[in-house]
Amino acid sequence: ENPHLASLPCLLLLCFLQAPGLWEEVCVQGALASRSVSCRVGIEEQGSGRARRGEMGVLGCPSFGHTGGRGPRPLRAPMRSPISTVVLLIAAWLAAPTVEGFVGKFGLSLGRGLTAAPRKEGSFGRSVSGASAGPRMMLGPRKKVKLGGEWLSESATKKEVDTLQLNEGIVDGGRYAVCSQEGRGKGTQVGGPLNQDSATAGQLTEGMALLGVFDGHGQDGGTVSQYVAANLPPKIATIEDTLRRAGAKAELALGSLTDVFMECHKELCDPSSGVSAFISGSTGLTVCVMSDPGSKRLVVANAGDCRCVLASKGWGGKLTATQLSQDQNPDRADERKRIEGLGGVVGMVDDAGDPPMVYSPDDVEQNGWDLGPARVFWEDGTWDPPFHEFFPGLAMARSFGDQCLDELGVEPIPEVLIHTIKPKDKFMVIASDGVWQVLSNEEVVGAIAGNEDNVAQACEACVKLAAEKWDNQGGYRDDITCVLLTFDAPA
Repeated sequence: ENPHLASLPCLLLLCFLQAPGLWEEVCVQGALASRSVSCRVGIEEQGSGRARRGEMGVLGCPSFGHTGGRGPRPLRAPMRSPISTVVLLIAAWLAAPTVEGFVGKFGLSLGRGLTAAPRKEGSFGRSVSGASAGPRMMLGPRKKVKLGGEWLSESATKKEVDTLQLNEGIVDGGRYAVCSQEGRGKGTQVGGPLNQDSATAGQLTEGMALLGVFDGHGQDGGTVSQYVAANLPPKIATIEDTLRRAGAKAELALGSLTDVFMECHKELCDPSSGVSAFISGSTGLTVCVMSDPGSKRLVVANAGDCRCVLASKGWGGKLTATQLSQDQNPDRADERKRIEGLGGVVGMVDDAGDPPMVYSPDDVEQNGWDLGPARVFWEDGTWDPPFHEFFPGLAMARSFGDQCLDELGVEPIPEVLIHTIKPKDKFMVIASDGVWQVLSNEEVVGAIAGNEDNVAQACEACVKLAAEKWDNQGGYRDDITCVLLTFDAPA
């Protein structure tokens, strides 16, 4: 009659049978059950600082990605400590007394971990890294929402080279403008000379506006960014209730935003999407403007190296710049550790050598070399030719698409920050790295300051200043996209 006693034989049997095959099967099932919320945490091997690909610890999850022509990789999930295994068994047994519930709880515990990883406070505000999902708010099925507002979700690949595209409109609480300009000198770059940036802006639902920038890369990067710009906003609309109930607690919004970002990524990578996303991808940064009686909040979700900056009035009326997102570059300490822990290589390429070499960021810094941005590679020989060397060399740590790097954790798991808009806050800028590579946060704010009343003109001024900086360097110029939102004065 006691359900705990009924499932006791199951507990004793699993504690006794510590056969690798049994653990492997249960671990895999647990990982599959919690794939959308699991985070990739590498298990360091003693003496090497590397993790064997496909392994999983209590806070880890094996990767499921394409492997070229080699077929599926072996999926291994050994438990490193018998004691931790027994703890998991007992905890699952106490939480779910029935045999069916016990097995389900144990499998889910292996995928998610008994406790969430500790959250590290950022120096610039409340920020939650995608490496720690934190508490979740489960509110049942997501609702279907009819979208409204103006959208610039057309990829700029249809435009002529070196042209500007402008769009502006009104959302609840402010005015926005979007401006995008073609790159230049990209004929030798993957993707050719066409602009691969896309953007979205508009009133998503009655109480939530959404603005975003998506920077494509690779041969089909423009198509990928266009797909994400068109398909991610409707998914975000379905979690409005969760974002609203999260209030100012970013950790309560992270789980649902991770779910919709990853859902969009998986649908993009599915052959049915019609988009080639194996070695092409896009970064993405979205900002939801949540309107509540008497207050408004910005929910910033970033995957990649686009950036969001807030302009506020400081002492003496001078505008100050506050960064609301962190660039997820491969050589950022935590990102590098995560990627290398999953078996990836982070480094810079010296293609002038014979043969070309990949050097670690430490070597490059120590020798004062200028080898361009850090990139993510598989170890040489992991893939069959022609992808057996220097593959793929992606210059960001998280992105939509880029399916070849799923197993190294290069996925659009966002970092989330929530900011409550204050009377001193005047405007917000979201831009692709075509802006931030040549302009500082303060320069962008300065380019817009004084022109806030004409939002389109102010946005265009920022883009033109970035283009001028690129042109002064000569040669190559990246695609440039800027979204500007000016806040209405408090009533």
